[in-house]
Amino acid sequence: MIVTEHVIRAIVGTIPSIQLNPSLLAKAKFHWGDEDELNRYIQLKKEDSYPLIWLLPSPDNYEGSLGQEVVKECTFIIATRETRKDLFNDQRYIKSFDLVLQPLTNYLVHGLTVSTITDRTNDAWEIMKFPNYSADSDKNGTIDIWDAIKLTIEVRFKSNIKCLKTINYGN
Repeated sequence: MIVTEHVIRAIVGTIPSIQLNPSLLAKAKFHWGDEDELNRYIQLKKEDSYPLIWLLPSPDNYEGSLGQEVVKECTFIIATRETRKDLFNDQRYIKSFDLVLQPLTNYLVHGLTVSTITDRTNDAWEIMKFPNYSADSDKNGTIDIWDAIKLTIEVRFKSNIKCLKTINYGN
């Protein structure tokens, strides 16, 4: 059986560190689950939660007579913590989106596309940007304040997880 979360974790592990600010580099953190799991994760990991690539639950659709491949519509929330509520969207785009979220999204799409253990099922994917995604319960259920990108992409997972080759991210 293919465990898609383990495959994604392996790919995220190959993503280069992201420049969070002029003096701080960080590796992306990956985890998955529902809203309760997310809030528990943030409570326990605190500042070490970010930058975060979070996979939302969705079905694994097995293909082949022995289920050698899984096709899955993956929805990721790619987030960074931004506590300054006074920033306008243009400032958030410069500080969070341009610096952290867009590069991280690009790396994730690239890794899922060119790895030896996954590929995209088609050339389309969807991105939704959420500046100032706050802990206001009327907006969402997270316990932290984020700038975030929601990425929806359909991925084919292959049964050869032990064959992950080095991914060139061009840096």
